[in-house]
Order: sequence, then C-alpha cells, then structure tokens
Amino acid sequence: MNKIKNNLNQKGITLLELLVSIIVGSMVISMLMSVLVMSLNAKATFDADNKMLDESYYIAEYIQFNIFDLGPQQIELVSGPANQTIIEIRHIYDIVVDEDNVIQIEYLVTPIVDTLIFDTDTNEITYNGVRLNSSNVNITDLSTIDIIAIDALDCDPSIADTPCGQGIIELTLYIEVELSGGGVINPQKFVTTIII
Repeated sequence: MNKIKNNLNQKGITLLELLVSIIVGSMVISMLMSVLVMSLNAKATFDADNKMLDESYYIAEYIQFNIFDLGPQQIELVSGPANQTIIEIRHIYDIVVDEDNVIQIEYLVTPIVDTLIFDTDTNEITYNGVRLNSSNVNITDLSTIDIIAIDALDCDPSIADTPCGQGIIELTLYIEVELSGGGVINPQKFVTTIII
C-alpha cells in the first residue's frame, strides 16, 4: 500500500498532459499571429490611404498658395500636346496709389505667368516646372484639370487660347501609390476647386 501512495505523490506531467498543453498553446499562438497579421495589413492600408490623402493636400495647397501669392487677373487653357493639360495663370496689372492718393491700375509691360501642367504620359503635375507629386505616387489617366467659368458671358474656358478674367480650376485627381515591393494601391479620387 505504501508503494501505491508513493506513486501517487510523485510530481510530473504525463505525455497526454504535455500534448494537450502544446495543442492549446499552438492554438493561442496562431490566433495571436492572425491578429498581428490583420493589424499589420490594416496599418499598411491606413498608411497608403494617408499617403494618398497627404499627396492630394500637398498638390492642392501648393497650387493654391502660389496662385494666391501671384494675385492673378487672368486664366487660360493653352493648346498644347494631346497628352498635356496646360493652364496659364497671369498677373497682368497691379493696383497702385498715386501721389494724389488716387487708386489706379498699372498694367505690367511683361505679365507674370505661372504655368500648371498635367502630363498623362508621365503621370506628373507640375507648377512652374516643379513636380508636385512624389516619385512613388502616380496621378492616373482618369485625372483631369479643368477650368470652369464663373460668368459664362465673360468667356468660355473650355475653348483653348481664350483668356478668362475669372474662373475656377477644378482638380479631379485619381492618385495611386506604388509600394516598395512593386505592388500598387488602388487609386482613390480627390476633388479640389481653386477660385481665381
């Protein structure tokens, strides 16, 4: 009888208990791994979406700041190659106060011209020669840059080489991000309007 009691008091785990603990541990680890993978995928998607949103904000803000700084009085869709949309934004006069404190318009001998170009072959937007989209960000062929007339009687901005005294530049950008591994995130649409 003492022999039976001694066998019952011995500490240790059986092969069955070890097997059960390994199976339960594997299940817990696999669940944690799937949660980790889902979290990493969600973060990658969130980062790509933020990259596209940041890119659209940067492009719109850069154009708006430069147009505001220029103080334009004229906008024109310029005829050019079929793969390019070219818009010229012109500052043609300054408002000055003469020595008698009378406000006058003083036309510039040479107007200041800013140029906005969207090239569908290179998927680039440039403003005065400065590329606005990053090298790993494409502006797809679905994107458009249009001029909309504020006063239809003033001019028709859809006709090339017809300057307008005022108008709206509408940027409809489909932006896609190229990943470092070679993949591409599906394009997202961003629309911005700039009043001139």
